[in-house]
Parts: sequence; C-alpha cells; structure tokens
Amino acid sequence: MMSYRLLGLVLVMMLKFIFHYTHAQTEFKSIKSALEAHHAGEIVEVLHLKKQKLEIIPEEIQGLTELIELRLDKNRIEILPDWFGELTHLEIFSAERNQLSEFPIVVLELVNLRELHLGDNFITGIPIDIDALKNLELLGLWSNLLRRFPSSLSDMPKLTTLDLLYNDMTFSEQTWLQELLPHINIEMSEPCHCTFDDE
Repeated sequence: MMSYRLLGLVLVMMLKFIFHYTHAQTEFKSIKSALEAHHAGEIVEVLHLKKQKLEIIPEEIQGLTELIELRLDKNRIEILPDWFGELTHLEIFSAERNQLSEFPIVVLELVNLRELHLGDNFITGIPIDIDALKNLELLGLWSNLLRRFPSSLSDMPKLTTLDLLYNDMTFSEQTWLQELLPHINIEMSEPCHCTFDDE
C-alpha cells in the first residue's frame, strides 16, 4: 500500500513539474497576449515580435522582467531604449534585420546573455567593453559593416561562435581575427579584395 502511495505522490509531483515547465515556456507572439498573461500571474519568459513593423521597442516590455528570450527580428528598430538593461534575466536576444546603425551599448548590461543576434543591420563597430558579457556563447553579427574588432573579444570565456558572414573584410583582417581567437568558431565569407580609405 505504501509503495502505491509513494508512486502516486511521485507521479503527481512529476505532472506538476511538467505543467509548470510547459506553462512557463509558452511563446508569446504579441504584446497584448504577453501582458494579459503577465497580469494573470503567468511567467512570461519567451516573447517573439517578428515582422511587427516596430520602429521602437514597446515600453510595455519594460515590465516583463522575467523574460529569458526576446526576438525582435525583421522590424525597423534603430535604437534600444535605456531601460532595456533592466531585462537582466535575458539569455537570448535577437534583433536581426532591423535598422541598427550602432552596436547597442545598453546590451552590455545583460550579463546573463548566452546568445546575441544582431545580423543584417548597419553596425560598424563592436564596443571595447564587449567582454562584460561573460556568459555569451554566440555573437551573431552577419551582414553588417564590420571590419575592426576589439582585442577584448579574447577575454570572453564562454564565447564559442562568432558569425561574421557577409562583412567586407580583407584577408589580413580575417587572419588577425583568427589569430586573436584561435579556439572560437568564426564564420566568415571569402575575403574581399577591396581597398578602404584610412579613417
């Protein structure tokens, strides 16, 4: 009799765990649904706002402090707000195919980030303080305007992948970067044979 009770208790605990996990991992695809869930006491951890024609990040997101994953791909965002650094639980942030002309410095406050996807923007440089992201494993900067890279990239202990495809880099620039980061998978296109004016 005791074993049946124990088995029943274990089963109930497993069901509660599965329910909580799947409940917490719900992927919300609109601000409205995310806010409704948040106000109802749900944990909002995953928010995907792709192709929403957003020019700014909705201020309502500021209150979703438990977000772990936020994707804003294929919008028209030019800048991240100052409050964005308050989303300290973020582990995955993606703003690919937007209108970012600079690397968003406020992202450096997100010390729990594991993945940062900023491909297909107009970013020209990586900040020297990029090594503040000690937990970053993947940095995606494909199809930007990058040519120069801070040596602080080598001070990122968990970085394993650096995606630089479709950035116009010369052979010497690529070689320097590979020597700087010998243990990191760097994805690069064929080097260009172009010449650049000295800045």
